[in-house]
Amino acid sequence: MVVATPLADTLLGMKLLRCWIFALSLGSIALLQNAAAATPDSPADVTKALYKSAMAHPGFTPETIKANRPFLTPDLYVSLWKKVNQPVPKGDAPDIEGDVFLDAQDFPNKFEVGKSAIDGTKAKVEVILIWSQEKRHYTVLLSQVKGEWKVSDVVYEKDGSLTDLLK
Repeated sequence: MVVATPLADTLLGMKLLRCWIFALSLGSIALLQNAAAATPDSPADVTKALYKSAMAHPGFTPETIKANRPFLTPDLYVSLWKKVNQPVPKGDAPDIEGDVFLDAQDFPNKFEVGKSAIDGTKAKVEVILIWSQEKRHYTVLLSQVKGEWKVSDVVYEKDGSLTDLLK
């Protein structure tokens, strides 16, 4: 026969409380690690994440713009959103065909993120898109928004920039 005593009840309660606090701590650590992994912290990391997303969600549709939103400044996102939802007259082709981050209709085989430079709250990152017979060099411009790096523009090798395309 087990007799409960106030001391035994207190020890059991403390043990359960410690277990609960330990489990809560482990859950918090896992959430923080996932949040840290989901939020790239350098301009090169953000650029790499954007181009991975662009390769996984190619084209210029509302869905592709939404998929890339976490990596974009609010201004660039709004401009892209307006352009992608702009009505196209019947029988006309849309202003933008292909992917705006890749500046291409054909899909590259791969991309490489090159040198990056930070100047205060602005940054530039080189990107090379590689097809079997062609390489294109772009410069991704980033700005800090609430302490996070976000893409504000892409300067294409020969075709101006993304923000020019959206005008």
